[in-house]
Amino acid sequence: MPDFAVAAAVIIGFVCCTTALRVAGGKTPRVVRAPRRTRRPNRAMMDL
Repeated sequence: MPDFAVAAAVIIGFVCCTTALRVAGGKTPRVVRAPRRTRRPNRAMMDL
């Protein structure tokens, strides 16, 4: 059980860190990606 508890704590900590980073710095890349998608048509992406 202690091994499972340690593994669960590590996984939960990793998930919390990744979600915190996405919330903190993930909004800016999303705003930047949206204009790129609108500038490039989806057909060009499908051809690639």
